[in-house]
Amino acid sequence: MKLRAIRRDSAVNVFVCEGDLDAPHMARISTKVSRLMNRRHANVLLDLRKTRFVDLAGLGILVDRLRKVRQLEGDIRLCNLRPRVYETLRLVGLNGLIQSFDTREEALESFHFA
Repeated sequence: MKLRAIRRDSAVNVFVCEGDLDAPHMARISTKVSRLMNRRHANVLLDLRKTRFVDLAGLGILVDRLRKVRQLEGDIRLCNLRPRVYETLRLVGLNGLIQSFDTREEALESFHFA
């Protein structure tokens, strides 16, 4: 999996995830998010337009990072979810825990109203 960091807004760190969000790949993302948290950059947007699959282990790591980011009064949000990825989040009940948006622009805007 490739992970490209795009910092388009000083308040939000955007990552474009290319590939599946399984445990090994989510661990890489988790490490990057931890580094950001250490610098008090606690708002993260994961653009999943190129992600076809997520597994439960990867989602577990995501939820752990989400909890820690929220302790710093930040958030992790998702955008551009493919139907299969959205359905997985819905089935495990994460769609009520983590916000997702149709476009990157909508997601970035949502951080400014939080």
